[in-house]
Amino acid sequence: MATLFLQDSDATILVADIVRFSELAKKKGATVELAITLSRFYEHIANATKSEGGRVIKLCGDGVLCAFVGTPDHRQRALRAAVKLVASRESMNDTARQSGMPVIDYTVVLGTGRVLAGDLGAEKLQGFDVVGATVNRVFRLSHLATKRGSSNLIEASTVEPLAAADRPAGLAAVESAELEGEAVGLFSLTT
Repeated sequence: MATLFLQDSDATILVADIVRFSELAKKKGATVELAITLSRFYEHIANATKSEGGRVIKLCGDGVLCAFVGTPDHRQRALRAAVKLVASRESMNDTARQSGMPVIDYTVVLGTGRVLAGDLGAEKLQGFDVVGATVNRVFRLSHLATKRGSSNLIEASTVEPLAAADRPAGLAAVESAELEGEAVGLFSLTT
């Protein structure tokens, strides 16, 4: 059995997910072009996340799970990463157009709460991970963002504890969502 090194921590979780990826995959098939598109997307998300001290936890098909954990300013760091992702979306697609690659859209969703963070897995397959209700909720919000046609959703739990000076421009309150019987306040983020 693997040894677990987990810490109960406050964290801000970022999930980025390509919109309508299934359509793109059907159109392109399992091609090098599709693999390059995914690789560029992963790199784009990783660069913004790591530049603000976050960690890329795992690649989930056409999605990326990232965590900002272990610092008192995890909310601000995650919001700055989200702003970078929103602001650079079009330049990423301009680069894709110039090289004849597919243009993609993606959601960026943030949520804050308690997680278990640390080494998790089996004896022969172990790595850093984050687990808990917060991670599950952010994934559900990512699906909701796609259904709503919203590219960027930020939970109120991420925004409301911050002073006005720590909130990025372009935040606007939007209709809350009910997830498993719980009302979740939401903000959208535009550039």
